[in-house]
Amino acid sequence: MGRDIETVIAILKRTYPSIAVQQLPVTHPGADDDGLWFFRHPAMNAEVQLESPTGAAPFLVESDNASASTARTAQEAAEMVAARLGLQDSPPTPPLNASNR
Repeated sequence: MGRDIETVIAILKRTYPSIAVQQLPVTHPGADDDGLWFFRHPAMNAEVQLESPTGAAPFLVESDNASASTARTAQEAAEMVAARLGLQDSPPTPPLNASNR
């Protein structure tokens, strides 16, 4: 894996294949912030945003249904996204490591 955001996306996609991820498209490269990713799930009426200028942890986690928080690792970010989307009742996914990449 490359950046932490790629790990977050892989964890979430493995557990919730229907999750949609979109990186904010930039209009003015270099001036606009391209470190924003939006997560949605078709079964839920919520959106969660992760922010990191470099795509590396820590991430600022924001949503309409909870106050902003900081995720210090990719695994923590994935767990926070799932919880804020209301998907926390699904079985947990083990963290990515060399044996399950």
